[in-house]
Amino acid sequence: MEPTQKAALAILANIEATYKPVHDYVAADPQKFRHLDLQFYERTARLLSAKGFRHLADLEDRTITNAPGTVLMPVLIRALVSKDGTIMSALYHPRIGKLVLRILLWVMRTLPKPVVDMETECSDGTFVVTSNAASAAAIDLPALISARYLAAGTSVHEVHQEHVARLRAHLAERPGVTPLVVGTHQEMLASQHRMNAIKAAHRGEVGGITREELDRLAKFGKGLVPAVHEEIRNEQLRRAG
Repeated sequence: MEPTQKAALAILANIEATYKPVHDYVAADPQKFRHLDLQFYERTARLLSAKGFRHLADLEDRTITNAPGTVLMPVLIRALVSKDGTIMSALYHPRIGKLVLRILLWVMRTLPKPVVDMETECSDGTFVVTSNAASAAAIDLPALISARYLAAGTSVHEVHQEHVARLRAHLAERPGVTPLVVGTHQEMLASQHRMNAIKAAHRGEVGGITREELDRLAKFGKGLVPAVHEEIRNEQLRRAG
């Protein structure tokens, strides 16, 4: 098998395993995630608590953990919700698992930083997302999800301010649309599943991944992107018969 074909199959396998309508979220014990910056979780949760947020759950997304080809160690997700229930926040620290890759990314100063995500689901089925996971901007989102990715390391205060302003503007453009209120862990998961279903449907529409997305994701060997993308298309045609 040619290297480009291997790469295409690996990318497709990861996309198909990651973009599922329903993810396997399980309760997580922070003490089993000592490979992560647990102080980030505690410090940031305290800052959000001062803004009226409350803790809903500590979770692991096993769908992501078990996706083939993943380079991440298991990730703890701390889920919180605003006082009025209209803003969900997820704190997580993605950490590269392979030592050689960690060293290489450290040299390039591109190691992933801890992330603050904020999300609001609206009554018309749209979502507003604000995050400092800057690298996530490489993957396009469907029109139903309005996302803005701030620079890595942007403070939780700035992420929150930006999200509140964007949500206000989003609702102003849609008279009669209101933010859904999340009060429980189960309601938060239901909202996440609805967003995951939208993302999964979009991946199906674009054929897994676009050439432009591949180009943005490629850190090395960008010259191989056209050939890998062609192999992805060929594999999809083979599967379609």
